[in-house]
Amino acid sequence: MSAPDLDQAIVDLVARGGVKVPPYPAVAFRIDALLRTGDYGVEDLSRLVSSDQVLAADVIRCANSAVYARGSPAASVKQAVGRVGAKDVAALALASGLGSHATAPGKLASLRRRAWFDALASALLCQALAPRRKLSPDVAFAAGLLHDFGRVVAIACIEDILAQQKTGPRSEAAWGEVIDRYHVELGIVMAARWGLPPVLADVISMHHGDPAAAADPALVDAVAAADEVVTLLGDRVALPPEDLGLASLVASAEHDAIGNALHGLPAFIASFETPDAWRGGGESLVAHDPPARREAPPPPPHEVRLSLGGKDHGFRILGVASTHLMLVGGTAVPENMLLQMKVCCDPPLEGFASVKLSWPEGDGTAILLQPYALAGEALSRWKALVAEAGPR
Repeated sequence: MSAPDLDQAIVDLVARGGVKVPPYPAVAFRIDALLRTGDYGVEDLSRLVSSDQVLAADVIRCANSAVYARGSPAASVKQAVGRVGAKDVAALALASGLGSHATAPGKLASLRRRAWFDALASALLCQALAPRRKLSPDVAFAAGLLHDFGRVVAIACIEDILAQQKTGPRSEAAWGEVIDRYHVELGIVMAARWGLPPVLADVISMHHGDPAAAADPALVDAVAAADEVVTLLGDRVALPPEDLGLASLVASAEHDAIGNALHGLPAFIASFETPDAWRGGGESLVAHDPPARREAPPPPPHEVRLSLGGKDHGFRILGVASTHLMLVGGTAVPENMLLQMKVCCDPPLEGFASVKLSWPEGDGTAILLQPYALAGEALSRWKALVAEAGPR
């Protein structure tokens, strides 16, 4: 299927009202309704959260992540709800409800996971910026989460079209060009189907343009600032204070708030990953060439353990670069997943990392792994590992 044919098929799908938009999460709707009454307690909210097993697990994991963790771990839904707070529970319910759609299997699943990964990051960063910009943190969270959700809708539309009209693999950049062209329009369709309030609908429709006509221009500006930070994180292992100045839309007075959010960001995103996500996704139409191999000294002999939800897998280092590890192991790993990482050096390097590429290597799988938002001791250990591997 040629690019023009695909474009025309998307246009036709929109014109006839055939775009499939995931339903607004039912439990999030019920929680919003409860909060609007103003007459509720932790028990009432906990019962609603417990009515959805996925949400209950997500809330407990989030409550024990670095964003909310304090004291002993939250072991029950009631403890988690009490720790997170009602408004943040409502925000997490929206994220949890949309997560199953954003992480669904499919021939473009890796692109969908990347869009969702960035949406969660933007949501938390928007929430961090909200107090300084006199915005509601829960509305800012929703704006960050939803402003680019049209990408997920666009990817689902493309997969539906490809189910009827076959095509070969394309590069991530080629698919991205198509998604870029339609994600705002499809986001507007989503906002209309859901009946989103104007402040959120405007964020979806105007986040790439002039926000002056938006119901709340400051909210659109906050999303744009968060997106700058997300983009910077996309090709770095860390974003220390001296690099935050590269985010031109983030004021220097906001650097501390962003820095604090970055501390908890990897664990927060990983809270929405489940062990079920670590599975073979079937055929992928996202084409990649394995990275070129270069003459280099023998790699450090340390084992690398990658884990998700208690599942732990070992990998061997093939190479180390300033921003990536190349690993090989016996386990297939889907691209654009965020995993806990432990490099078994002395002392060990522990943090989170995203899977940028994955390809067959002999009888196993090779992956290109990028550490994500390292800080403190973890960042120091990473620099030591790069130095140990020798010049690149």
